[in-house]
Order: sequence, then C-alpha cells, then structure tokens
Amino acid sequence: MTKLTAELIDAQPGRMCRSRHVHGAIMAVDHPAIRLQHVAAAGDLAPGSQFCAASTTKLIVTIVVMRLVERGEIALDDPMARYLPPDLIAGLHRYKGGEHTARITIRHLISNQTGLRDYFSLKGPDGRRPADTLLTGEDSPWPLERTLQAVRNSEAQFLPGQKGKVAYSDTNYQLMGAILERVTGQSLPDLFAAEVFAPLGLRETFIYSDPADERPVWFYGGARRLHLPRYLASVQAEGGMVTTARELAAIGRAVFEGRLFDIDALLAQQDWRMIFWPGQFYFGLGMEKLWTPWFISPLRPIREVMGFWGQTGTFVFHHRATGLTCAGTVNQASGRGHAAAIWAMLRVIGAAQG
Repeated sequence: MTKLTAELIDAQPGRMCRSRHVHGAIMAVDHPAIRLQHVAAAGDLAPGSQFCAASTTKLIVTIVVMRLVERGEIALDDPMARYLPPDLIAGLHRYKGGEHTARITIRHLISNQTGLRDYFSLKGPDGRRPADTLLTGEDSPWPLERTLQAVRNSEAQFLPGQKGKVAYSDTNYQLMGAILERVTGQSLPDLFAAEVFAPLGLRETFIYSDPADERPVWFYGGARRLHLPRYLASVQAEGGMVTTARELAAIGRAVFEGRLFDIDALLAQQDWRMIFWPGQFYFGLGMEKLWTPWFISPLRPIREVMGFWGQTGTFVFHHRATGLTCAGTVNQASGRGHAAAIWAMLRVIGAAQG
C-alpha cells in the first residue's frame, strides 16, 4: 500500500531549501493510481511560479521529433546534412584528421552521440567559458552561428555514433532546433505550442523569445540572482521553456502515458549510456534515466526513473512502476542543491512504492 501523502510532498521543498544555495524550491507530484495531484513550494517560490525550465526543454524537442517521425516527415537515421545548409555545418565535426559532419544523424543529435563539443563549456579567446560568464550575470545571446563557430575551433570528442560513447552537448540541440524549424516552416515557439502545449491545454508554459518578458522567476547562480533574458531568448531548443511545476508534471505524465507519441516505440530503441558531466545519469534516445544505486532502497529497488534534468535544478521524471511523475525546480544554476532534488524525488517514489 502506498505511503505517499500530500503532507509528505509538502515537506520536500522545505528540505530542499536546507541547502544554503537553494533560495526556493517547488515540487509537483502526479500519481494517477491514487488520484493525487499536489504542488508544494518553499522559500522565495510559490506553487504557481513560472520558472526557467532549462534543459527539461529538451524533452519537448524529443516529443516533437517523435511526432514528426510518426507522421513520416523525418526519420531518426536521416543525416543532419539533409536539412541544414552546407555552408552552415561545413567542417563542424573534425576528429583525428578526418571530417565527419556528414555522418551525424538526427538519432545522434538527440542521443548526445555526435561527439561535438558542448559550446557551453568551451573556453573563448579570453579563457572563459560561456558557463563562467553567465554565472557572473553577463547576459549575452548564443545564436546557432556563434555556437558553431566556437565548436569548429575544437576537435570533436569521438566519431558520430561511436560504440559506447556519449557526451552531453547543448550544441546538438541547437542544431536539432534548426532542423525542426526548417522541416516544419515554423518558429520553435509556435511549433512547440502547436505540437505540445496547446494539445495538453497548458496555459502557463511557453518558449521564451522576448528579452523584455519578465514573467519568469529568474534563477540564482550561487548567492547571485541572475537576469539573462538575451541568453534565454537565444537558446530556445536547448533550454528556452518557461513553465510551472504542475504543467511540467503534466508534460511528463503525457509522455509516458503515450498521449503525444508512441512511448513504447521510443523505449524499445533506447541505448542507455552512463554520463558523468554535468551529472551522473544515463542518457538515451531523447531522454535521461536516473542512476539509482541499490542501497537507496535495497528491499524495493527504485528502477526506471526517466525524464530530464535542467541546469537550473529543474526536473521532470516519471517512475514507470508506480506511474508517478515528479517535476519542479531548486532554481539554482550553480549545480549546488541539485542533489537535494534527487533525494526529494526518491523519497516520494519510495513512499509511492509502499
């Protein structure tokens, strides 16, 4: 019998805020088996706060890709070069003296198996990475052309699709966003709204595009409140979604209930590979899976917790065994406090298992 209660959920954001780096936290839990939908918040966030979803936006990319695949508009093994101009991507993938850009496919892009460097962690001429400058509050846009120029200056990490290899790279999703716009003829804000947000009846979720838009609650970098509207508007595919915990949980539940595309077809193709940066988890075809060591719940192991993390401590994960979905944020981009979100999710899932 489940031990999950609204009171247990209410306690989690406060526990997440015990980290001195977490100024506010939200958690939404959707457990259809016991008809429990509950949102709790603590600190400087409220249950209905609209926050920056960061890389959980990538789950929207996966949804749209799979919907286009089902309609026959694209195929996972189509080469990237079929959809993007040669002068845009020429010389992008260089590895051990060879040029391998033509080998990159859509499957490689959404599985982080291209080998392309993550522009976010590449040092520029001044010796600083975009991650460093943004965390000091320097707001600067990173459009695709700027990203690709930075990546061209660094050799790839491995061959596209190389066996056993995976490396997290926001570059892959910027390229995928450009492909989606060219295939559909729509902007990403319009496309994601038409394919995902509107069908699910979401009213507080959108892709950020106007730097003057002050609807989102801006996140922290350590003790500093960051205000990065120009950057956020430029990274729509990799991290531009603004949402609420309740609506993010609704997206996660819809994905794993198969209401947006054939989830079983996606899971049948998974090739989970362990990734160690920017955290330790498995990355597969268009989604992530939590690493849950046996000692967390030795009698009833917690398995198959799938979804997506975001750099701002945003999360949306689904536990297939119970049908429970968790979503929320610790609103902290420095990486501190993210472990508290993991433990909060595991406590909730453990209670749901009984």
